[in-house]
Amino acid sequence: MSTETTTAAADFAQALAELADGYGYPTDPEGTAPVIVTVTDPATGEQHPVPIEPGQLDWVTDLVRGELDTFRAAHSDGTGYCGHCRGTGLAGGSGGAALFTELPADDGSRP
Repeated sequence: MSTETTTAAADFAQALAELADGYGYPTDPEGTAPVIVTVTDPATGEQHPVPIEPGQLDWVTDLVRGELDTFRAAHSDGTGYCGHCRGTGLAGGSGGAALFTELPADDGSRP
């Protein structure tokens, strides 16, 4: 990756690479082929290939879906619940908020 200029595409690719290599722990059995995500800068055409384990890609997918849920819930007719913790304040993953099959009831305390 070029370090001369920083763009949104390069920043995203770098963050994804850090998740896959530095901060993320392995999610798949050793030897599992990584998925190559290529982020292309629309202004320059520069491509940033990022190898990421399929399980780590699942994390990113869940994160984006949680954000989409949060966006929907933030509308005036929404529930106000965070899409990541589902209104519990608990971290997701295989425990925490993921244990709820439906959102907690709105007790009226949320704006």
